[in-house]
Amino acid sequence: MNSQKQTLVITGSSGFIGEKLAIRAIAEGFDVIGIDIKKSMNLDCKQLEIDLASQDFYHKIPAGSTIIHLASLSTDSLCRENPILAIDANLRATSLVLENAKKSSAAHFLFASSEWVYPERPEVTEQRESDRLDLADLNSLYAMTKLFGESLIRSASLVPYTILRFGIVYGPRKVPGSSAESIALKVYAGEEISVGSKETARRFIFIDDLIAGILQSASKGPDLLNTKILNLAGSELVSLDQIVSAANEILGKSSVIIDGGKIASIRNPLIDETSTILEWSPKINIRKGLESCLKVMSANNV
Repeated sequence: MNSQKQTLVITGSSGFIGEKLAIRAIAEGFDVIGIDIKKSMNLDCKQLEIDLASQDFYHKIPAGSTIIHLASLSTDSLCRENPILAIDANLRATSLVLENAKKSSAAHFLFASSEWVYPERPEVTEQRESDRLDLADLNSLYAMTKLFGESLIRSASLVPYTILRFGIVYGPRKVPGSSAESIALKVYAGEEISVGSKETARRFIFIDDLIAGILQSASKGPDLLNTKILNLAGSELVSLDQIVSAANEILGKSSVIIDGGKIASIRNPLIDETSTILEWSPKINIRKGLESCLKVMSANNV
């Protein structure tokens, strides 16, 4: 239980991560203020309906709050479909949230970045927070907005900040939100599973583990974490082939993955530093996580 009643201001509080983070934070004794363009019916806390790209909120939150900035256009496909909206939602809004953090005398600013800022590699390569990253190595607008957002925070933030690079997040929801969930659902439905390369791999992180890491970051605070960049990713690199194998085991099926013969795409953000600093480590492996996902998705697809 958090005895100091720390206030967390969570942007994107109606989204998949934001809503679950707010619910868990409330249960752990934090005061929570949610900010989103629309309210969540599942949250029992103060919620502000705000367009972060055009509206201020500093006068509506207490001084000394921890701002967790999750809100963004959060998929590569959505960013490619609407580049102007992507820039507004991921860059202009971040700049304005930083301004509101300063005006409200926020104690700590946590920015949700992504493993997408690391370049894709054809082989397993260790990728660490200290790596020098370059926009020229990225081919995704979403990734570019996140990397530029990190640079914006480093150069413009006037409050203590921490950058959290999320691994590929998956978890139980009715509609798949990651490749891990999508592939597992195809195994369940007996659909063809065709991929560019079955060796493509990511450090998938289960939603509960991610939330635990975010709340540890908020609890550790700016004295320890100011200017830190931390990878919040899964404990192991998991290939698409391994996802099919895990889903087959869970469901008692024998689906086969069709490999398109393309070069593998691998991102491998290590979590050694994060585990040490936060005293945190993921608890849910891919098999257990997919089992939880399939329970919800299969119930919705009966």
